[in-house]
Amino acid sequence: MSNAQDSRFRQGLWPYAMILAAAFILASNHIIGRWVQGDMPPMGIGFWRLFIATAVLMPFAGRSVWAKRGLLRQHWKLFVVMAVALGPFGNAAVYVAYHFTTAINGGVVSTAQPVATVLITFFLFKESITRVQTLGIVLATVGVFVIISRGDLAILAALKPNIGDLIMLAAMFGFAVHNSLLRKIPSSFTTAEILLSVQCFSMLVMLPLYVTETIVFKPMPVTWEAAAVMAWVGIGVAIIAVGFTNTSILALGANKATISNYIRAIITAGLAILILGERLDLFHLVAFAFVVAGVVMLGRGRRVRAA
Repeated sequence: MSNAQDSRFRQGLWPYAMILAAAFILASNHIIGRWVQGDMPPMGIGFWRLFIATAVLMPFAGRSVWAKRGLLRQHWKLFVVMAVALGPFGNAAVYVAYHFTTAINGGVVSTAQPVATVLITFFLFKESITRVQTLGIVLATVGVFVIISRGDLAILAALKPNIGDLIMLAAMFGFAVHNSLLRKIPSSFTTAEILLSVQCFSMLVMLPLYVTETIVFKPMPVTWEAAAVMAWVGIGVAIIAVGFTNTSILALGANKATISNYIRAIITAGLAILILGERLDLFHLVAFAFVVAGVVMLGRGRRVRAA
């Protein structure tokens, strides 16, 4: 993308449209994670998700990535860090967490990602946030807490951390690291090339974990249901959702793009109502109001750097 095209892109609504689409797909990924826990091994889901995404992208971006192998060797440490953050942490750890924790606990812990993103971008790139953005984060977080507590503060007060919560926290930190480091990738890489490069590195990192899990825990089931799940997470999540997220982050900055977390929480609640038969209550509407207010404030803030 040229500088002129990039400037026009940032001035439009396309980054926010991509955030919305990515949030919907990622929300479905969380529904799937809760649905298949116990039936499909987490490292297996993570590995085959990367394998499918790599196989689909290879015909479109493989040749151009190979032509940039010199840049890959030059920045291999960056790609390895991003691969570890995205693969075993950001992706597989979410599925591992749902073996030990509840949806309520997982929802609370996942709200730590925007905070982690803000801290990482501050320490690495001296990027701060405005007062308006800070207020937006607070309001949106309150909205998410209203949803996951179902409007009952006693539920939040009774929360006790367990190993699943800690794993989910690691997953959110992994996503935050990956998203924050996107700006370090040379500008000559397209979105598809970034996806393919990071996924190839991540697949290599995931391979020994997947083999160990297959031997010690359980192999991936060979069923039509497993194939359908892997097709969706491999193409819809790993390519479309991550690609949209990466593009919006590069256009808006990692801090502002964290609005995706709160939009995803709202959509997840909606999918739970439609798919799992949960009813729409007053606290859902209250939460939605808080999240929308927070999203608007985050969107109005500017990318600034700390002095």
